[in-house]
Amino acid sequence: MSRPGLAGVVFDMDGVLIDSERIIRAAAQAAAVEINHHLTEDFYASVMGLPGPRVEAAFMAEFGQDFPLADYRKRFERCYRQEVDERGIQPKPGVPELLRRLNAYGVPVAVATATRSGNAERALEAAGLLSHLPVCVTGDQVAQSKPAPDVFLAAAARIGLAPESCIAVEDSEVGARAAVAAGMWTIMVPDFRPPSAELAGMVHEILESMPSAALRIHHLLRLGNP
Repeated sequence: MSRPGLAGVVFDMDGVLIDSERIIRAAAQAAAVEINHHLTEDFYASVMGLPGPRVEAAFMAEFGQDFPLADYRKRFERCYRQEVDERGIQPKPGVPELLRRLNAYGVPVAVATATRSGNAERALEAAGLLSHLPVCVTGDQVAQSKPAPDVFLAAAARIGLAPESCIAVEDSEVGARAAVAAGMWTIMVPDFRPPSAELAGMVHEILESMPSAALRIHHLLRLGNP
């Protein structure tokens, strides 16, 4: 199954382009431990991909109104920087090769991420991908972040394409819903948990890895074999 007229690709960042979800999760859990709280896997998964204000509201609902949010935020930033310094940020398998090929063919590409501006560019630079991705739209640059479609719509506009001419690649339920709402051909590559039955019926394809997604993107864009 395919759709004629596909011409560009819009990527989520964390968990799709870069292997950062594990670093973010480790930092979030370590910061919570420092203030005697525990982030369960289910709670963490429930806030993956959400914009900052919604994540903060979820923390307050989960841990109570006396949760020291400002202190936690500072601890998380420190733990995240420490994780990055110690472990670095690696691109997901197959991503550098895919981006080089898309660039070589002149395929418009962009990033659509809930991560704040500045942080996103630093993460892409650390993973060695920023030079391949000159267009990066972040959650704080649009009226509503994911699961609203704004960030994907803005990314499509920045690369000069209609949303329905774009392939979107996402790993989270929140992000995939945003891509579907934008009208993009949505490929989901789950990073931590499989999609719900409802979402599985909404996205166009669910693939097991980024190398599989890269192969499918080649075929959808009619670029030939990688």
